[in-house]
Amino acid sequence: MKRILISAFFVLMLNSYMLAQLDKAALNIGYENIHKSMGYLGAEYRFNNNDLNNNHGPLNIGIGTYLYSKESKFKVTPEIHLNKTWKHFLITELSASSKNLKPSIGLSVFNLGRFQFGYSFPIDNSEFKGFYFGFHILIGRSPFYDEIRIF
Repeated sequence: MKRILISAFFVLMLNSYMLAQLDKAALNIGYENIHKSMGYLGAEYRFNNNDLNNNHGPLNIGIGTYLYSKESKFKVTPEIHLNKTWKHFLITELSASSKNLKPSIGLSVFNLGRFQFGYSFPIDNSEFKGFYFGFHILIGRSPFYDEIRIF
């Protein structure tokens, strides 16, 4: 219960800060499979919005929680991640939680959706280990998303 309250507090604090900068923030809802199926709920902040002169794309930082079931009980694990988009569609990400460290690569669709895969390194013999894949949808205002770039 303590982790749920701490996670909710951090999400609410980040949400209140992001309300002031809505064009740079988005809600992150996703599905991940790290040796078990789990949901993901979090928020993202984008550092550079729609800079088309920069071919490397945006840099995002996010926090969230893994939502899963263990021994018929609902569990949450807080997580923080940093991701970088390259050439407006390739994405690299590094995530850290109290149970794992997870580097990944994937595809970004206009910063609206992401398909990712990678490997999860467990911390303290946790069950979050092995190859993983995930899909995330980012819900925000239009300046958060990438513009369509035609040659």
